[in-house]
Amino acid sequence: MAVSGRRSSARHAAGVALATVALLASAPPARAEPPQVDHQPAPCSVLSRPLALCATITDDGQVARARIYFRPAGDKFYSFVDMEFGGISFCGTLPAPREGKLKAIEYYVQAIDQQFESQRTSTYQIAVQPEGVCEFPPVEKDPPRAQSILVHLTNRKQGKKLPDGFMAAGVTLVSE
Repeated sequence: MAVSGRRSSARHAAGVALATVALLASAPPARAEPPQVDHQPAPCSVLSRPLALCATITDDGQVARARIYFRPAGDKFYSFVDMEFGGISFCGTLPAPREGKLKAIEYYVQAIDQQFESQRTSTYQIAVQPEGVCEFPPVEKDPPRAQSILVHLTNRKQGKKLPDGFMAAGVTLVSE
């Protein structure tokens, strides 16, 4: 009788183990968290100089894409530039504001991970001011980056030109 009791206990233990495995297998997968975007907005910038904006972006997996969406304040459509990882943070370069055409730039930073979870910052405004008025303008200091800005247009109604208010020097446009 002792042997029969052991078999029964062994069967019961095996059944519990199989039920636990089945329960774990049928549980929904852990939900991926969206990327976390930490960005300190720039309060102002200067005329005729491309802007360099950076953000610290982290994810529980891999950041697939980071972009800065921007437009002249009040415009209908955004354009965007891709951000590149530079070892500590992701940075992107916006075209230089054109003198007499732009008082402020609206922008936000968006990141997407490999599970297509996305996160964006609030929309910020950068006041465009004359040289010397803005104390710490976020100007692009790397000449090759300032001369190779790839701007993506997001709507066909934008045509095939950079939004008014931005200088075309060093800019290549991509229509979506």
